[in-house]
Amino acid sequence: MKNKYLIAMLTVILISGCSKKTEEMANEASAEAQPTQVSTQQDQAAESTSNEPSPTPATTQKPETILNEQVNPAEASRKMVREANVSFESKDVVKTALEIEKLTLSLGGFIEQKNIDFMVQESQSYPIADGKIKIFEKVNPQAEMIIRVPSEKAAHFVNQLLPLMHFLNRQQYSAKRYELKLLEEKMSQTQVVPDHVAAAQINEISRLTRLEVQDRVRYSTIVIGFSQPATVREHIDINLDTIAQLNGDSVWQRAWYGIQKGWQFVLSLLVVLITIWPLYLIILIGLIAYRVMKPYLQKWFK
Repeated sequence: MKNKYLIAMLTVILISGCSKKTEEMANEASAEAQPTQVSTQQDQAAESTSNEPSPTPATTQKPETILNEQVNPAEASRKMVREANVSFESKDVVKTALEIEKLTLSLGGFIEQKNIDFMVQESQSYPIADGKIKIFEKVNPQAEMIIRVPSEKAAHFVNQLLPLMHFLNRQQYSAKRYELKLLEEKMSQTQVVPDHVAAAQINEISRLTRLEVQDRVRYSTIVIGFSQPATVREHIDINLDTIAQLNGDSVWQRAWYGIQKGWQFVLSLLVVLITIWPLYLIILIGLIAYRVMKPYLQKWFK
């Protein structure tokens, strides 16, 4: 009988211990789940905040990397014609162009074209002393460069442009197989060549086209367009109207010139009156004929 009571007591103790452990494990699991839920809610809140438009103006906006510099295995075994187009805003177009030239030469490339324009958007002027005017012009500096660099260094070259940027406006990249690019060039040349061109000339055009595409395979073509914020420049120019008035003749000299011009007008009018002498003769003959015919006309009408 005592053994039965002892077994019952041990069973109760074991059951109570297991229930306590279960409660402790549940409490620990809930405690671990709460920070996870809090972090998840924080991540969701941060994500929703990042998707909202920011009213704060950005002073600079550019990515950390433009092109991936790792070689694609699919492209490594093929001849590819790589082309890129990048447009951005910089501090100074002249200094930026010089930095791009240095970068191009350091990578073994060359500059195919370079244009820098200072476009006048608006101008105002006002007169100052001594027949001069002061002019203020709002200028928008813009530049465009066509760079040729070795194809394996094209991505590295484009990424090296990031320190020169303030705002990245546009980026484009294309990689076409040599055969497809050659076919495109030949088709475009075929549309341009007239029908009367000899076969030898067509073959020469095809040969030059093939060489051009091969050169594009070796050296990627990168078109770079960049600008800087508008600036105001000031310079002094000459006002011709004011100078003409300041250096013109006096009143008496102009009056004398007026008298001379008036006399010349009278002489010219006299020449015109003399020139129409046949008209005077016709009028005189008409008057004489009227006087002769007047008595007969009076009798006739009576």
